[in-house]
Amino acid sequence: MKIGDQMVLNKDAGYGKTSWASKGEKVTIISISGNAVTCERYNGLRFPCNIKDLE
Repeated sequence: MKIGDQMVLNKDAGYGKTSWASKGEKVTIISISGNAVTCERYNGLRFPCNIKDLE
């Protein structure tokens, strides 16, 4: 896994009642910092995600 790769989400990404992306959606990796990953959707929305939530 490296920056620029396209991955698929294993589960919904969100916090509280806010949902950023749904399970099965393709996202692009923007940055990696330990277990945390910043992902970008097709529409340009960027959000944090756990590295284990990507396949």
